[in-house]
Amino acid sequence: PWARREAWRAHPRFSRANVIRNAWPGFTWGLGAFLIYLGYDALSTRGHLGGENNKPHSTETTSSETH
Repeated sequence: PWARREAWRAHPRFSRANVIRNAWPGFTWGLGAFLIYLGYDALSTRGHLGGENNKPHSTETTSSETH
């Protein structure tokens, strides 16, 4: 008597593969956009790291610079 009520479990829409594939609808687009952003950020900041470029700019002169 319960077979008709349990039949939905065998439907292809509720298969394990289909549920996993549709778990996060925007995950693939979000991951792709994030990877593109990381690539752009890495390319745009290349050559700007390390050395004198990381020091904050100041308009005031310190006492060590005046002597």
